[in-house]
Amino acid sequence: MKKILKMLFGLVVGIVAGLLFGAVITVVFSGGSFSDFFNKLLSIDFLDTLQLIGFALIWMFVTAILQIIVHEGGHLVAGLLTGYRFVSFRVFSLTLIKKDNRFQFRRFSIGGTGGQCLMAPPERPLEQIDTRWYNLGGVLANVLLSTAALLALVHFDLPMWAETFLIMLMITGYIFALLNGLPLKISGVGNDGHNLLHLEKSPVDKRILCQILQANANIQEGQQPKDLPSAFFEGLEEVDWSDSIQTNWLTMVVGRMENLHQWDEAYQLLTNALDNKKEMPQLIVMEITCEMVFVSLVKGLLDEAKQLYTQEVQKYVKTYARIQSSKQRLAFAVALIMKGDKEEASRILSTLKSNRHQYLLQGEIDMDIELMEWLMQHK
Repeated sequence: MKKILKMLFGLVVGIVAGLLFGAVITVVFSGGSFSDFFNKLLSIDFLDTLQLIGFALIWMFVTAILQIIVHEGGHLVAGLLTGYRFVSFRVFSLTLIKKDNRFQFRRFSIGGTGGQCLMAPPERPLEQIDTRWYNLGGVLANVLLSTAALLALVHFDLPMWAETFLIMLMITGYIFALLNGLPLKISGVGNDGHNLLHLEKSPVDKRILCQILQANANIQEGQQPKDLPSAFFEGLEEVDWSDSIQTNWLTMVVGRMENLHQWDEAYQLLTNALDNKKEMPQLIVMEITCEMVFVSLVKGLLDEAKQLYTQEVQKYVKTYARIQSSKQRLAFAVALIMKGDKEEASRILSTLKSNRHQYLLQGEIDMDIELMEWLMQHK
């Protein structure tokens, strides 16, 4: 019920915001007044009004998806122009990758994101790697498309459905540009505008981000974390727990420790992280908690694992189990060690093996299958 109420509230807010924005645009470009705009709006036939609202609702969803594609496309173009290499292009969970010189689709998602364009940084000294255009590209693409829609509205006489489409395209694009361009942290994670400014001031975070991007590319192409250069996992004398780049990098370090069966080291790092969880973005806290449950089970700390494996964590694992093999690994360990259900664990492992090529990060799934097989033999 709460979700429905939130959706209805958001819809009402969107309609009101759209009307106000339309009023401003009409007054600016037609020279009329706000009262003229709303009097004209009230004089519209009821059926025409319903038709207008119907078009607006349809185009709101369509244009939002288009603006996500355009935004990520802007990152892609800006990245390619500054020397980055294409790795993946995601809209919601549908992800385009290039494998064996052919484009293929996989499913992957990250909470709180509608899309993502990942690229590998150019092989240059850190100071020569530009991160500004890569971050700015998406915002520029949204602004350009929205401005084109505005110009079309001003200069062409169009039917109502086309005008409504262009209005919604313009509104969603400028909203996307503002939300991504104004330097903000959303749920503790910096947006494009924040990263554009922050990375220029923080060479440490710039280096770590480049390490994350390159490691992600290598893992997607089939390398396991243990096989990556150790330099990818070097770097911080002191962690800023409120920094999403640094904490995201720590999850990558934990993954390599697990891959190498460095359980004590992983446990210590995860313990330090959870001691500072109030400072971390919630998404990172959930990832850290999942890995802590897994490592605790491996180390035989059943009480600690049970305490951490709350309903919230279980729901998180279930949500991402079909698109992240690490969640299948955790579900396997819970079945095998916490529940003592070897049959269920075997089923999870068999299913993952059968579906292994559907996952995005092939190096990660190889690691997860290896760990599951190792646990099956040793637990």
